[in-house]
Amino acid sequence: MLDPTLQRHLKGHRGKLTGLSFNPEGSRFVTSSVDHSAIVWTINEQVRCMRFEAHTDVINDVCWSPDGRIIASVSKDRTVKIWVPSLLGNCDEFRGHTSNIRSVDFDPSGKKLLTASDDKTIKLWKVSRKHFLSSFVGHTNWVRCARFSPDGKLIASCADDRTLKLFDPVSGQCIHTFEDQKGAGCKIAWHPSGTLVAIALDNNRVKIFDIHIRKLIQYYRIFDGPVVSLDFHPSGNYLITGSEDGVTKIIDLLEGRQIFTLTGHKGPVTTVKFSKDGQLFATGSEDRHVMLWKANLDNELESNSLYSSTSSLENPTGGERKLSYNHDVSEASADDDELSYNCNKENLPDTSIYVDATKTENFKISDAVEVSE
Repeated sequence: MLDPTLQRHLKGHRGKLTGLSFNPEGSRFVTSSVDHSAIVWTINEQVRCMRFEAHTDVINDVCWSPDGRIIASVSKDRTVKIWVPSLLGNCDEFRGHTSNIRSVDFDPSGKKLLTASDDKTIKLWKVSRKHFLSSFVGHTNWVRCARFSPDGKLIASCADDRTLKLFDPVSGQCIHTFEDQKGAGCKIAWHPSGTLVAIALDNNRVKIFDIHIRKLIQYYRIFDGPVVSLDFHPSGNYLITGSEDGVTKIIDLLEGRQIFTLTGHKGPVTTVKFSKDGQLFATGSEDRHVMLWKANLDNELESNSLYSSTSSLENPTGGERKLSYNHDVSEASADDDELSYNCNKENLPDTSIYVDATKTENFKISDAVEVSE
C-alpha cells in the first residue's frame, strides 16, 4: 500500500468549509461553506469551478444525487435548495423547518431527501414535487446529522442530546437509541454493508456500532480535538476522519488502528469524503482550503470486505482477516475516562505514517476561477 498523495490544493471559498460530496462518476465534487456559497470543482480540468450563491446564510451541508443530475444544499436560512450544477444555475427550494438545517442526504433512488435541523426534527421529502412526506421526532436537542442506510431501509441520526437514533422511514418510528454519557454526535456515516454505523463525537472519540446486535464494536480515542467529520471507504475496510486538532486520520478497521495521519491544513479539518470508487478523497478545513488526495488504499471488492463484528474475509495469501473489535468494551466503560480496560484502539503509540501535504512534491495552491455569474 502506498501513502496517500496530494493531487490538488484548491482555494476559492471565503470562509470555513462545512460539507463535501462527489458526483457518481468521481469527475467532480461540490463543497459548501459558511460564506453562503457552494462550489463545484471539476477534477480533470485545471481549477475549473462554478460558484453557486442561492442561500442567504451559512450553508451547512451539501449532497450530490445518486444519478448525478442535481445537488441539494441546506442552510442556516432554513431552506433546502435543489440545483442543477450547470452554468444556467437552475434552482428550486424546499421550506418546512423552523430553524437552522444541519444536514441533507438523498436516498439510494435519488427520489427522496432527508434533512436534519436545530428544530429537533428530521424531515423526509419527495424531490420531484417538493412534497413533504413526514417528520421523525424523538430527539430533544439540535439534530446535527441524519443519513439513509445504503439500502434506504433505515435512517440514522445524531443530536446534541447525546444520542444516536435509528428510524424506520416507512413507519416513522424510532427502533433503537444508542446513548452516550459524555459526547454529542457531530456526524454519522453508514458502512457500505449497512450493518454498521459510525459516529464522530465532540469529546474526541469515534464509535462504531453494529446495528444488528445493537452493540458498540469499535471505539477510538486517538484524537486531540472534537471529531467533526468521517466517511467509510467503499470497500468498507477503512474509515477517514477529520478533527478540530487539524489532522486527517485514516483507520484500518480490520486491524483496528490508524494507518495514516495527514497534515497540511492550517486549521480544523471540518469535512472529509471518499469518491464513489474510493480512488480519491477530499478534505476541507476552517482554513478555507480544499485538498484533493489520491487514496492509494487497497480497493477490495465489497463482497470481500468487513460486514459485521462476526464476519471474516479470505486473504489472497491464504490467511484470514477479521475485524478487530473491542471484546471488553461496553458503552458505559467506553465513556468512563477514569476506567482502565483492555482496549486495542486506545492509548497505543502512534505508529501511523505522517503525510505532510506542504512537503508533497506536487503541492500547489491555485486560485479558483469562477465561471458562473
